[in-house]
Amino acid sequence: VTDLFLINAKHLNEKQVGLFDDVLLHLTKRVEAKALAELSQRLAPALNAPNNIVQHLARHDDILVAGPVLSQSERLSASDLIEIAKNKGNGHLLAISGRPLLAEPLTDILLERGSNEIFSKLAENHGARFSKTGFATLVNSAKSNEVLAEKVGQRVDVPPKLLHELVSKATDTVRNRLLATAPAEMHTNIKRVLATISNKVIQEVKVEKRDCVSAREFVLALQRDNQLNDAALCDFATWRKVDELIVALALMTSMK
Repeated sequence: VTDLFLINAKHLNEKQVGLFDDVLLHLTKRVEAKALAELSQRLAPALNAPNNIVQHLARHDDILVAGPVLSQSERLSASDLIEIAKNKGNGHLLAISGRPLLAEPLTDILLERGSNEIFSKLAENHGARFSKTGFATLVNSAKSNEVLAEKVGQRVDVPPKLLHELVSKATDTVRNRLLATAPAEMHTNIKRVLATISNKVIQEVKVEKRDCVSAREFVLALQRDNQLNDAALCDFATWRKVDELIVALALMTSMK
């Protein structure tokens, strides 16, 4: 029956497709999962596959049956996929994550319920669209996952603020990989973020040096007044004046 449908699929109207739908639904009640999996593989690419049978296969608990239509069939609407994503397990979510086009409401559900494997598959799926919340979830997860960080960083649609957050938290290894593998349109953005981070570090170092100079002058003044002693060290430690404590320890050690 499947052969007959596929051979004539291009020439069938909806009423004729409906007849195949009724027959296949009746037959699937009498066959094992292996046969259903084969049916799913064959019907998944068909643009006008019988709708009811596709709906039935997509909701099957066996991922070998549901997987092919979940990842390919255009008979499944956005609302169908959201409903399945809310109620089925990780295997079904993973199959949906590989579809050529994924809208924001669907990726939100997949990120809410999915595993690290799903996060990774979504990040490398350039047909997937993410809401601000979705991107924030991806970037937050990528902070502790180098592989995911690299995949997210290669997307051209990452919001600038989140790209900055991602690159600033990334290891040097990930940064180098991003510079080596990112698309041309992202390369400039990543370099700009790295330059911003470098300038910030330089400014922080300059501020730290000024603080150290100020701390040294203060501690030297205490030394001249013979007030650089254990009590002064305790005060620095109590008030967490790290720069003054370091300078004081250095001076007191050299004096001894």
